[in-house]
Amino acid sequence: MTPRSFVYLAAAAVVSAAVAIVTFAANNQWGTGPVGGARLMPTLENAIGQVAEVSIQQGDTKVVLARSGGSWTLKSRGGYPVDIAKVRTLLVGLGQAELVEPKTNRPDKYPALELEDPAGKGAKSRLVKLTDAKGGTIAEAVLGKNRQEGYAGKTAGTYVRKPGDPQTWLASVALDAPFGVKDWVKPSVLALQADKIKSVSVEIPGEQPLKIERTPPAPAKDAKTKDAGTKDAGAKAAKATGAKDAGATDAAKAESKDAKAAAPPAEPGKLAFVGFPADGKKLKDAYAAEGLARAAGSIDLEDVRKLGALPSDGISVVRIESANGLTTTLRLRKDGDAYWLSVTAAGSEGDAKKAADEITARTKDWEFKIPTYKAELILKKRADLLETQGS
Repeated sequence: MTPRSFVYLAAAAVVSAAVAIVTFAANNQWGTGPVGGARLMPTLENAIGQVAEVSIQQGDTKVVLARSGGSWTLKSRGGYPVDIAKVRTLLVGLGQAELVEPKTNRPDKYPALELEDPAGKGAKSRLVKLTDAKGGTIAEAVLGKNRQEGYAGKTAGTYVRKPGDPQTWLASVALDAPFGVKDWVKPSVLALQADKIKSVSVEIPGEQPLKIERTPPAPAKDAKTKDAGTKDAGAKAAKATGAKDAGATDAAKAESKDAKAAAPPAEPGKLAFVGFPADGKKLKDAYAAEGLARAAGSIDLEDVRKLGALPSDGISVVRIESANGLTTTLRLRKDGDAYWLSVTAAGSEGDAKKAADEITARTKDWEFKIPTYKAELILKKRADLLETQGS
């Protein structure tokens, strides 16, 4: 190869490399793509105290949380108290979330990240909007599904986008913004100690009432009678063997003392139906009374609404008497396919009054939607509890 040919080939190689670099740069748009590191809601961290409402929308469902003094309530449910720790966790998370990894900007790819239009039918995305006391928008974002920390150092977080901006991102915080009522409140409506329930009555319209009572504990052996019997036995044995009466009596006392120390405390009785089942009938479940009482004494809500005027019929009444004197009354009714519950409580003094006041403060003027299975466990008819003939 001549020197001149070598120069030509070298020049051609340089030109080809330059063209390749330019082409690669043009196709990859160096420096023009989205860059991470910005906050999802840049102004929120310094404006959390100004947030007056938080709305969360998914499809036709919308939950609105409203600040009320130093607490939060469900505005969309008539002002029912919200668990303030859950609101604080969401607001802090939104304020700290950074956009760490750009994703698609194509709307047809949004469903894979659950970032489709939150108002659409069947949407899995959630629109979270924060407003101030005058209704002005402080910040808003569409939240998608969470990404768990995975292999190859993948960052955990939540897929997000801003309304009006096609670019989607992975945010640095796992954000939880549920739209179910029970996810924002303290779900327990009633939590009575099962072993302290003394009696339960169930009155269902058109059905014979059911009564459950705790049977008295088995009586402990009378220590005095046993002591006396032991003394007599010791005296007779001493007379028969010619031993001294004093020594036999001392031995009997010692035996009686040991027996009393070893005697276990009486166990509380079991709950059982009163006057049911009739002779010749048998319960499907020998523990049905215990199960019904436990179900009535421990209830969580699914939804809540203001208590209006109750209808004059179609209401089942369950009364629970506790050992400390607390009386709790449940009124259950069916509205459409759902069961709704209202609660009252009474106690005259001491622990009973304290418990009644606490239940009343939490449940007065409210009606609670409860799971269907729970209502069916409580509202047992006599026929439901009996074995069928031939079974």
